[in-house]
Amino acid sequence: MHTPPEHSAIVDGEALSLDGLYWPRPYYPTRIERAGVICAKIPRWATPTSHTAGWIWTGMGSPLPFAVLRPSQPAISPLERQHWRARELREGTHQIERIGGFPVLDSRSTEAELLTQSHDIERAATQILFLRLMPAHGPTRRALRMSPTQRNRANLILERVRVLQETYPDITL
Repeated sequence: MHTPPEHSAIVDGEALSLDGLYWPRPYYPTRIERAGVICAKIPRWATPTSHTAGWIWTGMGSPLPFAVLRPSQPAISPLERQHWRARELREGTHQIERIGGFPVLDSRSTEAELLTQSHDIERAATQILFLRLMPAHGPTRRALRMSPTQRNRANLILERVRVLQETYPDITL
C-alpha cells in the first residue's frame, strides 16, 4: 500500500506503481534502477533470485513476492530466515553478478532458478524467453538437480517458452 504522497504522485503521473513497489519517476526503470528498487526493499544479506532476479534482468513479470538467497556465512537468525524464506546461496551452483553495484544472480543462474523454483509457468517462461535474448546469456547447465515435481514443472515451462518463441518470432531486445 502506498502512502498518500506516493499515491498522489502515481495519480498525477509523476511516479509508477510497479506491482506494489513505488518508483518515483514517470518512466519504467532501467535494469540498474530495477536492481536498486529491489535491493532497497530486501535485507543487505539477501541476493535476489528466481522471478525477482528475472524481473531485474528482463523487466517482465513481477518481482513480488520477493525470492532471495541467504549467505552460508555469517548465518542469519532463524526468525529472519523464516520471515524471508531464504534458501542458501551456494557458490558452486549460483553465480553472482553486480548490476549497478547490487548483487544479483547472473542470467544463467536466474534461468536455472526459474526452472527449478518457479511456481508461475507463464511468468517463468516469459522471463526465460527474454533472458535467452540477451547477448551475454549463455546456455544453462543441462544437469540441474530436480525432484520429479520440479522436473515436470520445468518441462511445462520449457514447452511454454517454445510456444512463445513460435508465436512471437519477431521479439528482440
